[in-house]
Amino acid sequence: MRDESQIKLVPVRAFSGGTARVDAELAQNILAAEGVECVLSGDIAAGAILGLQVQLLVREDDAERAAELLEAYFDTTPGSAAPED
Repeated sequence: MRDESQIKLVPVRAFSGGTARVDAELAQNILAAEGVECVLSGDIAAGAILGLQVQLLVREDDAERAAELLEAYFDTTPGSAAPED
């Protein structure tokens, strides 16, 4: 087991704009449902003040998986067909 002080958190996605906090919390819930621990970092006023961001941080070891899970959810256009090989 790794010492908690040795755990490195890395940003996996940043959210900004009027729905930044809501989007970040949704992403946090998606990862939690898949067993990926994460935390939010950033200003709570990110939705109200343009230019501020809420970052989603995960353990460095979970970053690739977290990015894939979030990409599958946020970056998929509803109704689009999967690319053909």
